[in-house]
Amino acid sequence: MEENVVKKIEKILEVKFSNKDFLQKAFIHKSISKLSNANNERLEFVGDRVLGLTLSNELLKLYPNDTEGDLDKKLASLVNKQACAEVIEDYKLGKFLVLSSSQKKNKVGHKKIYGDLCESLIGAVFIDQGYEVANKFVLRLWKKKLKKSENINIDAKTKLQEYSLKKYKTLPIYKNLSNDGPSHKPIFKVSVKITDSKVFIGEGLSKKKAEQSAALQLISSIKI
Repeated sequence: MEENVVKKIEKILEVKFSNKDFLQKAFIHKSISKLSNANNERLEFVGDRVLGLTLSNELLKLYPNDTEGDLDKKLASLVNKQACAEVIEDYKLGKFLVLSSSQKKNKVGHKKIYGDLCESLIGAVFIDQGYEVANKFVLRLWKKKLKKSENINIDAKTKLQEYSLKKYKTLPIYKNLSNDGPSHKPIFKVSVKITDSKVFIGEGLSKKKAEQSAALQLISSIKI
């Protein structure tokens, strides 16, 4: 990677590296070299942990009244490959990736490659600059996403499952009751029950939607 390119990336990241090798290695995909010390996989491994720790700590501060389940859902939405890939796209860093010619043509794995790159950059900042700088780096890149995290909702089925496990140490019981209607537009009917509750029946155009409908009725009845 040429010196002017390195400087351009540092300017985008707002981080000046002491050891430029870490930054350059973050952009080397495994399709170029299978050697673990010559591609960005080891940096990705570290970056993934730094990202999770930084955002977990920030969510604890932002949402002091959230349950573990609520925090877990928010964190999952912030650290997945899609979210990481969006950061790379926002900062237009994908053009600096070093890929094999065959991998450049592969559009299927695009999101994962960008997600891996993002974690690799976090790992590179951490190893080169330490946790304090890496922490600030992550919070700056995730500033907009953290603001939106307040609006992340937990679906009815997940909420019911967490409630049932916490209170009764058992999972909700779902039963498929019927599947009627034409093949192109079937209507699924599903029942759900937890300990000490009545049976609630939901309908939907898919089994998943029917389960969500039934779960929503149950959590509404017990006001959770």
